[in-house]
Amino acid sequence: MKSLAPLALLTFWLFSAHSAMAAIHSFYIGTRTDRDSKGIYLADFDDNSGALSNLRLATTYKDPGFLCLHPEKKLLYSIGARPDGTGTLATFAIEKNRTLTFLSDIPSGGEGPCHLAIHPAGQMIAVANYGSGSTSSFLLDPKGIPAPHASLIQHEGKSVHPQRQTGPHAHGVYFCENTLFVPDLGLDQTLAFTFDAATAKLSPATPAHASSAPGVGPRHLAIHPTKPWVYAVNELTNTVTHFVRDSHALTAKESITTLPADYKEPNTTAEIEIHPNGRFLYASNRGHQSIACFNIDATTGALTALGQTVADVKAPRHFAIAPGAAFLIVAGQDSDSLHVLAIDPQSGKLSPTSQKLSVPSPICLLFSKQ
Repeated sequence: MKSLAPLALLTFWLFSAHSAMAAIHSFYIGTRTDRDSKGIYLADFDDNSGALSNLRLATTYKDPGFLCLHPEKKLLYSIGARPDGTGTLATFAIEKNRTLTFLSDIPSGGEGPCHLAIHPAGQMIAVANYGSGSTSSFLLDPKGIPAPHASLIQHEGKSVHPQRQTGPHAHGVYFCENTLFVPDLGLDQTLAFTFDAATAKLSPATPAHASSAPGVGPRHLAIHPTKPWVYAVNELTNTVTHFVRDSHALTAKESITTLPADYKEPNTTAEIEIHPNGRFLYASNRGHQSIACFNIDATTGALTALGQTVADVKAPRHFAIAPGAAFLIVAGQDSDSLHVLAIDPQSGKLSPTSQKLSVPSPICLLFSKQ
């Protein structure tokens, strides 16, 4: 037995060293470049302490807002713009040091691209064009480079808000099994499309959309990892709507506010995300400057409000749950900063930490592959 002690000690040391190394995760930061930002940034996060560090520029590009990673290849995709303002879908190679090398960009097919998503098999990408209110899809070649759009579907209609809903405004794209869901803030609808992953072509599903209450403005979705539940964060009424999904169809069950009952100041919601354990849901408030927390009923999917945690940033447009699922990082677009909140593993409630990082105009956080 004594002869095994050095081996056991070595094994423990190697395991501890590996765990310590694995605790550091790099993540990309998409930004608006209308102020001090130069493009896509890269920073490090310690999943043990919650510390943020080592901010550096990954690549220069104009308005690289939302980002996504290829599921297999060392590629990152971003919406953005060319110098003349043309909305784009851009492709970057991820280098060994995780910096990015520009490979190509192509027009997004519409005005003001704001969101994108890649199919889990890595064959196609979809883009939501907010300004023109359209959805575009792109086939990826064997190297992962997008071809010009395979489909460009223009949304039609309007809703009741006199400024924000005079026409369609596609705000997100979400692959869910055999459906692409697209919340449209301007129409008060979540559109549903079928797709052929081999050609990247989209077709209206049956039913073609799920309607929301007039004036709510659906913005982004969170899809439950194991149950047939979809949650929409509604930008104009500061609510989250719980839908039950049956293939392409979404049936609304309830809506619940993201704000305290006594809060009367202006606010718009932005991001929504489900904890990896499927038990908790979070949504961001721009105005109240907080993250709202909800419990998800394991049987019905119904939400119970757990309160709001001040994010200590201005305009928390986006946030991301860190890989260890013990922290949530909030991106304050107007405060040029990130702030880390700790997640209670039992209740799901959030609490502030002292960890912050200055970043110009952050609007999307995306953890890299280790």
